[in-house]
Amino acid sequence: MQETTDTPRDDGTVPVQWCSWHKGMAVSRPVQIIEQGEGAGGTLYACRECRVTHRLEVLSTFAAWHALFNHLGGVEGIPPCAPCNAFSPCPEGAGLWATLRREQEADK
Repeated sequence: MQETTDTPRDDGTVPVQWCSWHKGMAVSRPVQIIEQGEGAGGTLYACRECRVTHRLEVLSTFAAWHALFNHLGGVEGIPPCAPCNAFSPCPEGAGLWATLRREQEADK
């Protein structure tokens, strides 16, 4: 079990966490959730170097992209956002873009 006594930072990193790829301690962000079988599951973390090397997407960055794409392209029963698709972001779209930029900055 992965344990840490430190609390997560605002950018989603955990000051001391086990990197599941190079198998060592490092500042890491969650990249995969394991939900198989009847067990408790778990979360895999990766440091920046391993995220770049193995092309791993941070969960919060993936979620930000997903929310923005759903807003821009529409989902079942909800039409695409016309102002955002005309390069004039609505308040919701502006917030989604800001969230995505913040997550991308944290990935650097």
